[in-house]
Amino acid sequence: MKIFQTLGVLMVFALISQACSSSDIPGYKKTDSGLYYKYHIKEKGVKAEIGKIITFDLVYSDDDGNILMDTRGGYPSVMELIASEYPGDIYEGLSMMAVGDSVSFILNADQFFKITAKMPDTEGFIAEGGKLHLDIKMLKVQTLEEFEKEYEELMAKQNQENDMAYQREQATLEQYLKDNKITQDPLPSGLFFIEKTKGSGPKVQAGQEVSVHYTGMFLDGRVFDSSVERGEPITFPIGRGRVIPGWDEGIMLMNVGGKARLIIPSFLAYGDEGAGNVIPPFTTLLFDVEIVGVK
Repeated sequence: MKIFQTLGVLMVFALISQACSSSDIPGYKKTDSGLYYKYHIKEKGVKAEIGKIITFDLVYSDDDGNILMDTRGGYPSVMELIASEYPGDIYEGLSMMAVGDSVSFILNADQFFKITAKMPDTEGFIAEGGKLHLDIKMLKVQTLEEFEKEYEELMAKQNQENDMAYQREQATLEQYLKDNKITQDPLPSGLFFIEKTKGSGPKVQAGQEVSVHYTGMFLDGRVFDSSVERGEPITFPIGRGRVIPGWDEGIMLMNVGGKARLIIPSFLAYGDEGAGNVIPPFTTLLFDVEIVGVK
């Protein structure tokens, strides 16, 4: 149920509802409770039942066809199916489905927000009689025990893959240090701080606004980002978690005017998730940094 509360809140600012005709909607059937539904695919898979854990893809849209939420291609919705809270609600619709089914539902928007999403005040963004359109593809129906077992197996597999990826990262880093004749030890955190030029200005202090020119590279020398190329340094408060931990630590070792190379293992950078399509998980990064100024 929690997922619907969250989706309901997100839709508050996007919904533009209009009243639907009180007559039957072409192409849809209607339950005795008033829920409109239309099967696109009807399978004979495991039936969704109250108390089961269901996994499904969900698309929300308003009466104008504007898509407000779409889980396809990302993370599907996962929840325990509960009993209907009122006639014609989304839980009644989900209870009609089986694994493999693809169904469109149309339900009362005002009831959805006030009862399912627990939003007492809907005045001003839901027109009287407005409808919500939901397209749902049922992916899994499991008991809690089945869900927990699958989750544990998935986590065990993920942990094993992460351990192997970390070992590969460490081997790549060790080879880089050997090839570049870097013999100094890392700091206790694991950061390698290699000072190039000792700045003559004041030392960077936590909480200051620091301006930094940088070039970010992979261990093979490929540049993935550079303020130098853009011609404008980045400015941010240091020591407050606004940048990756390796930056916070390394830059506070420097003085204004100083230059250094930071070799930052993934656990001080972007970890096991990486950063978008730019930085893969478990990737050690190089940063050549220069402290332009502080204030």
